[in-house]
Amino acid sequence: MDTNDYINYYTILGVSQYAKYREIKQAYRRLALKYHPDRNSSPFAEDVIKSINAAFEILSDRDKRRQYDKVAIFDNMARNKEKNQTHVDVRSQKTNTTTTNNTSHNSKGRFHIIVEPTLCMAFGSCEILAPNVFAVEKDKMINPKARVESETSDDFETIVAAAQTCPTKAIIIIDRNTGEQIYP
Repeated sequence: MDTNDYINYYTILGVSQYAKYREIKQAYRRLALKYHPDRNSSPFAEDVIKSINAAFEILSDRDKRRQYDKVAIFDNMARNKEKNQTHVDVRSQKTNTTTTNNTSHNSKGRFHIIVEPTLCMAFGSCEILAPNVFAVEKDKMINPKARVESETSDDFETIVAAAQTCPTKAIIIIDRNTGEQIYP
């Protein structure tokens, strides 16, 4: 799996990276009941259930999960390397002072925000309205996607407005407390 195509299966199921099998299974069943195309008439239910099934397939198998976690570690290292770029301070060129710029926000809020990669066409309207929440992979030449940078960096109304501008409805907002899908 290419690290640019990395999908966070833990986020899809809404479980911790340290979740036990029982928690993963419970989350899968809850989401499968909610998004199964026989029970959910949303035009995106089929795509969402495919993501849920893929996440469960990987996370429920000990060997596949171990391999997946290894890829996740390398993906996080690559993203951190991009975000922690070193800048030369022009005012103090004599001492070559460098600073690190880290804008990574990994906090989780009440609302779980998912960008469904099979639907995302990377139009960028979400990034324009909520640049602290969404980022489009501009460095990826083939099939770039938007991704969630932080679920708490903008107010809820701004995030919903950004989601509503997505023409393919690739942004899914779920209330973590109730499990209810807020958008679409």
